[in-house]
Amino acid sequence: MLSLLLRPALVRAQELVTDRPDQTESAVVVPRGSVQVEAGVQGAREDEGERREVLEGPSTLVRLGVAEGWELRLGWDGLVREEVAGRTVADGAGDAELGFKLRLPAASGLEAALLGGLSLPVGEDGVSSGRADPSVRLALARELAPARGLGVNLGLARTSTESPSGRTRTETDALYSVVLGLALAPRWGAFVEAFGEIGLSDGAEGPRHALDGGVTWLLRDHVQLDAFAGAGLSSAAEDWFAGAGLSLRWDK
Repeated sequence: MLSLLLRPALVRAQELVTDRPDQTESAVVVPRGSVQVEAGVQGAREDEGERREVLEGPSTLVRLGVAEGWELRLGWDGLVREEVAGRTVADGAGDAELGFKLRLPAASGLEAALLGGLSLPVGEDGVSSGRADPSVRLALARELAPARGLGVNLGLARTSTESPSGRTRTETDALYSVVLGLALAPRWGAFVEAFGEIGLSDGAEGPRHALDGGVTWLLRDHVQLDAFAGAGLSSAAEDWFAGAGLSLRWDK
């Protein structure tokens, strides 16, 4: 995400740019030799038809600055518990993901990065997708004013889901997100965001569009707390979701 997108103005003040808590990945790469850990918990609920509730965490992303303008990323969904109509249908460790972020040349005033990832089906039965699924995303960011910035992500992702009967369905989705970041004070930030997924495969369910917002608080130069909440805008999206997290960075 954010902490914020406003790299020229705010990174000098905050010195920490994270890819959470929003859905928009920042265009900023972790400095060479640095290790950044971003973790949090999240809950979501759908009330259409049978009530579905999901709680997961600590979802964790480890970002390693391996070279100038290039970072290695290792993520984990955390422990996932899903209930439908009060019945537990999934409970266990989720999958992991291995990926990278590469800074791209961009016009003056614009930040750009390419992200790629591959899910690793290491989760427990009933939670894991059972397959390795790729994703790719372009991240763009521009400072609009000393206290405001805009971020945009466009991408594609393949997602596999395994039914209780053991059958696996794989779909390809187009991803988008647009986020506006605001500096509220030297160590406080806020954001509002629209994001979603549009199925490209035959028989895909309807598009999933959502709106969210949240705040970040830089407790120390390399320690940030965050909180967020949002709601679905289409019938296929989760009705509401919320979460909170912690981000840390260690420099060499």
